[in-house]
Amino acid sequence: MMKTKIIAALLLVFFLSSCRLALYLPSSDTIDENEYGSFIKIVHKTESNIYGELIAIDSSKIIVLSDDTKKCKTVSLSNVEHFTLKYANGANYGWTIPVYTLATISHGWFLVLTAPINLIVTISINAQGANAFKYSDKNMTFEKLKMFARYPQGIPSNIDIDSIRFVTISK
Repeated sequence: MMKTKIIAALLLVFFLSSCRLALYLPSSDTIDENEYGSFIKIVHKTESNIYGELIAIDSSKIIVLSDDTKKCKTVSLSNVEHFTLKYANGANYGWTIPVYTLATISHGWFLVLTAPINLIVTISINAQGANAFKYSDKNMTFEKLKMFARYPQGIPSNIDIDSIRFVTISK
């Protein structure tokens, strides 16, 4: 009985700790049709982290449409300690964790062996699906990061940075 409560509590914590998806990211099957920038998290060396849509990048700075302020922020490349980029929403296999683990009830006494195996496998598949469309500074340079921006060749001269806004995508 106590083990069941512990497992249920751990599963509840796991589901409640998941992050909200950036609504402007395309699904994995429509990546090539997306005209908006990818979601980026920038770990700043001296200021707070910045989360939002990658608008543009050049040889000295990154421009991000911040999720928090809904305004563009400019960050010098020299102040970027680390970045993580997500360019599409991966498949969500989270529902398989409780379903497949509970399905082991039909295994009878073998449940003792199969439940942990199902739990490990479904959690690892869910983690791989969530990370399928991500890059970081470990495997991408700033130069290559440009192709994931809303304006990969830089912001056109006729566009004011303050006029750039989030776009609501209906699904």
